[in-house]
Amino acid sequence: MYDIAIIGSGPAGYTAALESIKRKYKVILIEKDLKNFGGTCLNEGCIPLKGILYYSTYIKDYNEIIKIVFDKVENIKKGLLSRLKNEGIEILEGKAELISKNEIKCEERIINAKKIIIATGSKQKQIFHQKNVFNTKKIYKLEKIPTSVLIIGGGAIGCEYATFFKKLGVDVTIVEILTSLLYGEDEEIIKALEKEFKKKNIKIYTNSKIIDIKENNEVKIQTQQDIVTERYDNIFEATGRTAFIDGLNLDLVGIEKTQKGFINVNCSMRTNIPNIYAIGDCIDTPMLAYTAYAEAEVAVKHIADENPEPLNYDFIPKIVFSSPQIGSVGFNEVKAQMHKIDYRVYKYFFKANGKAVVEGKDTGFVKLIEDKEEQRIIGGFVIGDEIIDIVNELSVIINNKIKTEDIKKSIHVHPSYSEIIVEALKYGF
Repeated sequence: MYDIAIIGSGPAGYTAALESIKRKYKVILIEKDLKNFGGTCLNEGCIPLKGILYYSTYIKDYNEIIKIVFDKVENIKKGLLSRLKNEGIEILEGKAELISKNEIKCEERIINAKKIIIATGSKQKQIFHQKNVFNTKKIYKLEKIPTSVLIIGGGAIGCEYATFFKKLGVDVTIVEILTSLLYGEDEEIIKALEKEFKKKNIKIYTNSKIIDIKENNEVKIQTQQDIVTERYDNIFEATGRTAFIDGLNLDLVGIEKTQKGFINVNCSMRTNIPNIYAIGDCIDTPMLAYTAYAEAEVAVKHIADENPEPLNYDFIPKIVFSSPQIGSVGFNEVKAQMHKIDYRVYKYFFKANGKAVVEGKDTGFVKLIEDKEEQRIIGGFVIGDEIIDIVNELSVIINNKIKTEDIKKSIHVHPSYSEIIVEALKYGF
């Protein structure tokens, strides 16, 4: 009998395993295919996609980029597997299905566990079931670099794909059914990104939809003005993801799902079956590796009766690794208005930041939303070339409710990108 059985080896699953073994639980981690150990993040998302975006800035040979990135991915994977095994975590390869609230069948083996954590991740949504419409994995397996690509979907993945292909000199078109790229982000930031994309000759059709895709890759697009017909070398679909819970037998055990088809959990990550938890992309929360890390900690802490604080999903940082990059934490102006918050906006441009100007990375700005009554920052939005550490710092500031005056007193290294936060509060309103 195991204390905890975990299904899935992505960021949610392996973090849950490490948190469990740290508390001296007897743990087994089940992964259906060890070639994909590490889940979407390590095999097709966070690590390889950001890797090819990074190397395509310096290297223009597609095959060389792919080889460099996936050699490094394999090293990370080996290191992660070794770490888990050295910690004493048992790893089992095979397809898992629930046969009772305490039993999992994996191939010919029955695993008994006091607690079960489902961390099976997500899969790509498919709207166009055609051989010539590729899913997001195809970007790593191209026979040659295309001359032109159509990307269906203007969310984070679509914008990152567009950036990669444009760096390699490909003609790029994005079609988004909603009214803007990255719909729901701060409007000023989105407009700035769309402007920069257009400067790079990335063609954008928003509030538009695909009418027809022919076998020869000729595509009809219903735009806001008219119908456009174009032919593209490659067509990629990046229209979001949904829970990967196929074959788990959730209905047999009685586990409830949401209307969108995700596993339903409470703030402790527990399902309606008291000893079964679910974390990561298979629940309806932001599909981010670091969200999965946090959910894994909450679940294991709850199992250990440590009374964890619920996660506040309103203040989880987000980054899109487009060019320029987009980052956000907390409330934008629309949300501040919805919550009837009396707010002030601070804005400061990288063209006034010495390091950004000297290094030729002065595109963009930082925008901060302050709750005037509480005198603290409740939202931070950044567009620029070097923003990751800025967004991380804003996350610390916002999540710890640091007062605006205390931020102004902090002394930052000069020149640095992150000093723009203090400069915005002192000079940017």
